[in-house]
Amino acid sequence: MKENSIPWWMRIKVHFLLFGIAMSILPLFFLGYLGFTSARQNLQTDIYKQNYNQVSVLARELQDALATIETSLTFTKTATAQALTGSDDTSRQLVLETLMQKEPALKELKVYDANFRSIAQLNRRAGTHSDAPAIAPGPGLSSEAPSSLSDLYFSREGQPEIQLTAAIQDPAEGKLLGYLQGTIELTALIDRYFDFQLGEGKYIFLVDRSGTLIGQTDSALHGHQEDLRQNPAIQDFMAGEAFSAGSQYKNYAGVKVIGAFASLDTPNWGVFIEQPAHEANKPIFEFAFHLIIIAILIMALVMIISISFGLKVVQPIENLESQVRKIILTGDLESHIPIESWDEIGRLVKSFNQLLNSLDQKNENLKNEKELLTTVVDGVGAGMVLLDAEARILWWNTKFAQWFGQPSANLPCEQVIGGEETEGVFLENGRTISVFLQGERRHFRQMYYELSPDNPEQAAYLLLLDDVTQEVEMEARMIETDKMAAIGLLASGVAHEINNPLAIVAAHSEDLLDRLNEEEPGPSQAELKTGFKTVLGQIARCKQITDRLLGFARKRDSGSDLIDIGIASAQTLGLLEHKAKQKHLRVHFQAEDNLFALGNENEWQQVVLNLITNALDASAPGKVIEVRGYREDNKIQFVIQDHGEGIPQNHLKQVFNPFFTTKSPGQGTGLGLYVSYGIIVKMQGDMILESTEGQGTKVTISLPLHKAGEENS
Repeated sequence: MKENSIPWWMRIKVHFLLFGIAMSILPLFFLGYLGFTSARQNLQTDIYKQNYNQVSVLARELQDALATIETSLTFTKTATAQALTGSDDTSRQLVLETLMQKEPALKELKVYDANFRSIAQLNRRAGTHSDAPAIAPGPGLSSEAPSSLSDLYFSREGQPEIQLTAAIQDPAEGKLLGYLQGTIELTALIDRYFDFQLGEGKYIFLVDRSGTLIGQTDSALHGHQEDLRQNPAIQDFMAGEAFSAGSQYKNYAGVKVIGAFASLDTPNWGVFIEQPAHEANKPIFEFAFHLIIIAILIMALVMIISISFGLKVVQPIENLESQVRKIILTGDLESHIPIESWDEIGRLVKSFNQLLNSLDQKNENLKNEKELLTTVVDGVGAGMVLLDAEARILWWNTKFAQWFGQPSANLPCEQVIGGEETEGVFLENGRTISVFLQGERRHFRQMYYELSPDNPEQAAYLLLLDDVTQEVEMEARMIETDKMAAIGLLASGVAHEINNPLAIVAAHSEDLLDRLNEEEPGPSQAELKTGFKTVLGQIARCKQITDRLLGFARKRDSGSDLIDIGIASAQTLGLLEHKAKQKHLRVHFQAEDNLFALGNENEWQQVVLNLITNALDASAPGKVIEVRGYREDNKIQFVIQDHGEGIPQNHLKQVFNPFFTTKSPGQGTGLGLYVSYGIIVKMQGDMILESTEGQGTKVTISLPLHKAGEENS
């Protein structure tokens, strides 16, 4: 896209056009929607009413047809009771033929005596054997109800049929003479009334209360008897509903239809009519189409008017835009745009000229501030780097370039620094990293700050590197000084502990030498072996004591390793056994297995030595010092608790200060707790000291449990 062009949807003339269309179309749409909704509701009401009227008429006609047949049978058996039950077969046949000609829906007529034995029968299809079941008259036949209808059944040809039975009584005496039974072929009866013009897609069907299909105008219904019973309208009918004025639902084929039904009183059947909703709603669709055409014509007219009006209003604004673009291209903030009119646009031009004057002044101020900021950033003693979300360098200051050279943009920060422990360098505030620069080890403490994403460089972090080489080296010397002081305190105890095995070695050696010089014969070979074994055992004991002291005194690398807190602590406690025995104290040590943490084993032993030494110095003879190490969630808890003299409350806030001690002069350097606290912080841990004067002191160290400790647990 060109620099001086803007998208069409952002132009004011387009906004005028859209506003005009919206203001014209929205009221039209609202009124049209109301009219369309009202027309649709009225049309749907008419459709429901028409369908319900049709099924109601059909139900009444079927009811009347069955009533007519019943009347014919009742009248015939009353008028010709003697002829039907008498012995004259000719008269009986004549009566039956007359009745069958009168009622075309009758398929067969039968006459029974009072014991329901067949006397005669007449089938409309001569020579055809009757397959209608002989249905005995129900107990409901009486003078008040002289006839009864059977349940629906199907013939061998699959045609639905029912039987109408009427009692034949002697007109004079009222005596039961027999029964006249007619088989009604429902298909012929239904076709006579269902055969009329239906609307597009409509079909009619007749079911009984069990949902069995009796007749229909859609032959596809025959194969969906079970699906038909799932029809919501049929289920309402089967549940006892007498009629439905109309509703929408899905039919047996899953097509949405508008349906209605009405029931017959006798027999208890239902007449249903259904029409696909899309066919019934065609007038609604046509009305909507006409409404859309009218709306499009009105929208076109409004669009033409809006375009004309928009061009007239926007032209002065476009002239202003071209003048402003010219100023942007030249960068001349001292130029002014000529005022062509004194309407709102003219006042806008005047305000814009005033804005140019203000921008010119602010631009000068920004230049001065930028020069000052550059001076401050380049003069500060810390390295500053802007990083993106993936820790790639976007910008750096002069001090950073002095330390690490001139880096290329978009390089990973870790690659440029290239020091130890630089993986994820910007993820931990206050972390100290070690880097070799020009053959010399330098230490940097880094701090990072998350930046707002709305900055021109799209930087995610600001990384500050502060050269703390002297501070780190001073801390290392202080730790080494504290270690040497601790070794000095241990030296006398170790010397006393070595004296015992040396005395044993001297005694055995002198005894063997005297016996070799004086006795005749000298000591046996077994005695010599026993003596030498004792000497070697005591020498090994001395070596173990000196190895512990040398291991603690040895200068180790300052890096971090995976250490087992329990094992390293147990080795350190061995150096203090003699001192504890001298003071008649007992150190109770208990630690879980696999307490792995990241740190320097030599430094951790120094922490344990300092804390146990403090506990020994503070405890009275006969007391117990408890040392416990255990796992708690994802942390290692290391607790040292004594029951000595404790620390006064006014001294608790100073115990971690360097060179502060509560011991007598010459017994402490005041660096033990200070150095220990620094080592614990370096291991990403925390140390809490709790003390009550006269009751003792408890030191709790919390360290992150390394995953190796979890895997081995």
